[in-house]
Amino acid sequence: TSASDPWPSGGQILRRVSSTLKLAKDTYQAAEIASHRQIADFRHGTKRVTGGISGEFSPGTYWELIEAVLRANDAAAVSGSESDFTSATFDASASTVVFAGGDAHTVGFRIGDIIQFTDLAETANNSTNFLVTSMSGSNRTLGLSPAPTTAIADTAFSVTAVGRSAFMPDVSHVSRKFAFEHWFEDIDLARLFLECRMEGFNIQLPATGLATIDLTVMGRDMEIYQDSNSPFFSAPAAATSTGIFAAVNGVLLVGGSQVGVVTGLNVQAALGASSQAVVGQNYVPEVHLGRLNVTGQMTALLEDATFLNYFKDETEVAILAYLTTTSAIDAPAASIYLPRVKFGDADVPLSGESGQIITLPFQALKYASAAAGIEATTVRFTDTQATA
Repeated sequence: TSASDPWPSGGQILRRVSSTLKLAKDTYQAAEIASHRQIADFRHGTKRVTGGISGEFSPGTYWELIEAVLRANDAAAVSGSESDFTSATFDASASTVVFAGGDAHTVGFRIGDIIQFTDLAETANNSTNFLVTSMSGSNRTLGLSPAPTTAIADTAFSVTAVGRSAFMPDVSHVSRKFAFEHWFEDIDLARLFLECRMEGFNIQLPATGLATIDLTVMGRDMEIYQDSNSPFFSAPAAATSTGIFAAVNGVLLVGGSQVGVVTGLNVQAALGASSQAVVGQNYVPEVHLGRLNVTGQMTALLEDATFLNYFKDETEVAILAYLTTTSAIDAPAASIYLPRVKFGDADVPLSGESGQIITLPFQALKYASAAAGIEATTVRFTDTQATA
């Protein structure tokens, strides 16, 4: 009942490039043959909401929708200090921080986290976003990007994972519902799409241009509001105002190594949503969500045999993408971590006299069990601007 759930005083304006949400219906045309040689009947059948929302990918904006695709409860940032780790030593050439004690995994830090230090004697390492790229040495050595400023062991500091993170869990999967409103302000008309589940997303990271996100939706019904009853959401929160990601700002690691030859990357997730028609009513009883299927494609300049061998030898690699809105040391940022990926092809058409492009479609797989800094999951997101 839309008058009470969702309540009309809530909601938030969502940034977008376009939205194709609509109420779709099955239709049936009579096949009866008659002497008048005309169609005698046409009926409407089961209805459902279909379509999607397209936008330019920005931190904080689509967090709740990504969290819903992952069927997760996002996690708040974790923090530690000298009481957990004894001391912290920074090495610019190795691009690491080494803790003298403790266990970063046990404290809650993970690969793909975006962390900040405070209260360090070497102020250049304070309030800077560092991407955690690896964990080793009893989980006391953390690979960092960008490289920190070299500093001797510091015994007074705090370290915090900025923002929130989410990943597809093993158990306790959450099935969320959303309402989306299209408001045509000039004519005071609104369409409210009800009981919508997020079915998937497609994040595109081109070598040039802004990052984009396409979200697919499946819902149960639509209501129409007009004149004094429009819009439905009477006082929605303002849209986010964060900058938009561009793939030229950030870092990409494949197989644990930073690469500078990738010309494009996209990551897709799909839950295979379905909604079955039933006898006796013209709406579906439920939108059912299937398993999470994460796929994608990477294109790169052919530099050596590395990517060809990954495919030929069926080598599993990790992909870690770090996106920032600007080059500032504390710019809003996000990371996408795929701990276990297999390439399904490595095609290099021989053409032209310029650089040759290798195309690498991939399948992401569930990481078998939690390890040093890695969750037992297919994909993990971190967003510095995400809120509960």
